[in-house]
Amino acid sequence: MCSGTADQVAKAPGAGAAALALSEPQVSLVAWYGEPLNTGDAEHMYAETGKALTRRLCAGLPVFQLQLAQLLCHYWMDVCILPEYRQLTILAGGKRDRALLELVYGQLLLSRRRTPGLQHLDCGFRLAAGYLEAADYFLLVRRHDLLRYLPLSAAGVAPQGLQSLLAEAAVIRQLQGARRHTCSVSHSDTLG
Repeated sequence: MCSGTADQVAKAPGAGAAALALSEPQVSLVAWYGEPLNTGDAEHMYAETGKALTRRLCAGLPVFQLQLAQLLCHYWMDVCILPEYRQLTILAGGKRDRALLELVYGQLLLSRRRTPGLQHLDCGFRLAAGYLEAADYFLLVRRHDLLRYLPLSAAGVAPQGLQSLLAEAAVIRQLQGARRHTCSVSHSDTLG
């Protein structure tokens, strides 16, 4: 009964990666959940998630992933999610849930290039490390290392998907590498 509801949410238009959290028994710790959703899709998904949440609560089934999906929806609905995030840190059922929460929260913040995004990704990675296969571990290491090149701010910018963020970070890394090389050569020439 509950899985049918999760499937309905997963097939909702624009549900994206957030619906993945509803349709799998144990979600991936390497998936990117920060893909932007438009407000209408986020509102629709939130409503469907609420129905699934009620059914799971009545059946005594775990609801953390649904609560996390609601946090994600709220973010794209421009609702302040900090209180919800803090509540979920208390409700997390263990280290893996906490890792997922930190990774999702960090990804959401990073999608708009907000300052604390990397700190949450780092925390999530540390918590998730013991649950990752070697390939997934190194995938996250490479992804997070590349995302460190992005300029972040408290105000943030318009949201971007992972591929766009990675492409921009790669360009910045390349430019900084070229600049570093050029600067060191010119300084050593000048300083003799």
